[in-house]
Parts: sequence; C-alpha cells; structure tokens
Amino acid sequence: MELLLEQPFISVLLPVRGESDELAECLASLAAQTYPHHRFEVLVADASDALLDPRSIPDGLDARIFRNPERLMSRGLNLGARSATGAYLAIVSAHSTLPPEYLVRMVRAVRETGAANVGTRIRKVARTPWGRAIAAATTSPLGVGGSIQHHGRVGGPADSAFPGFIDRAVFDSLRGFDEALACNEDDEFNARVRAAGGLVWYEPAVEVTYHPRETLIGLVRQQFRYGRWKVAVARRGAPGYIRPRHLVPSLVVVGAAGLPVVSLVWRPALVPWVLAGAAYGSLAIIEGRRMARREGADSWRVTAMFPLVHAAYGIGFLRGLLDRGLPHEGQSPVGATAPGESS
Repeated sequence: MELLLEQPFISVLLPVRGESDELAECLASLAAQTYPHHRFEVLVADASDALLDPRSIPDGLDARIFRNPERLMSRGLNLGARSATGAYLAIVSAHSTLPPEYLVRMVRAVRETGAANVGTRIRKVARTPWGRAIAAATTSPLGVGGSIQHHGRVGGPADSAFPGFIDRAVFDSLRGFDEALACNEDDEFNARVRAAGGLVWYEPAVEVTYHPRETLIGLVRQQFRYGRWKVAVARRGAPGYIRPRHLVPSLVVVGAAGLPVVSLVWRPALVPWVLAGAAYGSLAIIEGRRMARREGADSWRVTAMFPLVHAAYGIGFLRGLLDRGLPHEGQSPVGATAPGESS
C-alpha cells in the first residue's frame, strides 16, 4: 500500500434503500479499505421505511445512518454532505464494490491532477444471461456513446465522474447537488464544476465493480428516464450539458418511424430508411459479437440490446421535449439511477 505523507479525512456518502446482498458487498468492500479506518467515515442516507439495521454495518467502520424521507438520490447525497467532516466526499453507489486501495488511489489521483472530481472505470458484473447482455451493451461505445467511464482506457478530462471523489470546498461552493432532480443529478453537478473552471478527471487505472439492471423492463425504464431527464437538466441551464451525441438516439427514432410514413406519399424515402437500417443492423451485429466475447454473454442478446437502449433513450428524450417543467413521476427511489451511467 502506498503511504501518504498526509492522510486527509474522507467522508463516504452512501445513499441506500434498505438491505440487499449488493449493499452487503458494498459495505464489506468499504470495511476492506487499506486507507486507515480512523481517517474516513461512512454516512448512510437510507430511503427505506425502516432504517438500516446498524448490525449490518461491518465491524471497524465509523458509520452513521440517516433517514432520507424524500427518497431522492440528490437529497440523500446532500443530506450526508451536511453532516460530513471530511476534506473530500467519496460518493459510493450501493450497487458497487470498491477495490481495497480505492480511497488511497483516489487521494493520489486528486493530488496528481488537482481535479475537483475524480471518477473511475466501471466494470459491470451481472448474474443472469439478460443481465450479462445488458452489461455488455451498456459498456460498449455503441451503447453509451462518449461515456468514457464505461470503455475508455486513457485518463484525462471527462464530462462526468463515477462514483465521484469530490473536493469538499468545490462541493460547498457549488451548493451540492440540485435537489429538484430525480435523475442525472451527477451529470448536472459536473457540468457546473466544469463551468466554474474545475477539472473533472477520469482515472481508468482504478476500476469499480457495478451491478447493472438484470431485466429488460428495468433497462427500458432506466434509459427512458435518462433521456427524459437529459432534457429537463438542460432546461435548468447546465452549461455545455447537451452534446451532439445526446441527440442521435432521438433522431434515429424519428427517422425509423417517420421515413416509412413519408414513403406513403414519396416512395424514395424508403431508400435511406433501408440503407440506414442495414448499416445499423450490421454494426449492431458486429459490435454485439465483439462485446459478447469480451463479457461472456450471448451475442444475439447483446445485439438485441442496442436498438432497445437507443429507442428507450430516444423516446425519453422526445418525451422530455414535451414537458413544461421537471418530469412529474412521483418520488424516485434512491438507487434508481447510477451516478455516471447515463450516456
């Protein structure tokens, strides 16, 4: 383990909703950290009706549990931050498992780069055949576009950071996460960091294991929300938030549905529809096979995930254009979206 000349105190922010096997694995990985345990605390914001049983916290962890009655990720994170005493805020997803030297390496990355927020590479691990296909497709550049935390191999400036290791002074100066947001709150926060002149850094040498959605309906709902809330966040004025790649899925949806209709009155419209469909299908098959070999999934399942992801995200984006304010979807449970996972 690298010895740090100065070991800053770190506050780990962990929003949860009740107990689960994944949460137990996450807490065990925090207990296994090589960073001195007296130099970090764990602040759990619980969105369940009954607070997490303190006996589920591994021995040796300095942990406090708070109630998060709003059941929103953004409010749970801010709730923990208000009670935090650390110089850095380490955001941790309850669906993730950290490597033993995670905190040590995050401190090193912050010191070497001067970043306001540091994120890591995501390694998605699923337990079912469809889960493995979802993990493969949402790790591929074809599935997530420029979200380099899923596939990037070179460190450098990034749009967002997962899980997020944030300089407390920067967090406080920006007043934390926007509590009106039920989704994409991490992307919006990082857009404000960049606009304020701060550096958001991607560190691929550190890899965090994450458990993704395991069902098709769960994937569709997740991607629809990402697309819809992308528009909502942009309307709140996040600087440089919408990039050209975010428009592509919705344009694909419009083209796929619109050109056949246009062809009813203008036959040549079918030509670009057929050519684009053939090109997209070929690309999906090639990338599906590549990712299936890499992730141990069925190639036909991975191939099928690409149009599903793009259609759900694109339709969500188009639905967001019809909203006259923030989406009204009720209270979003903590953990419904993972920081940094949206494209």
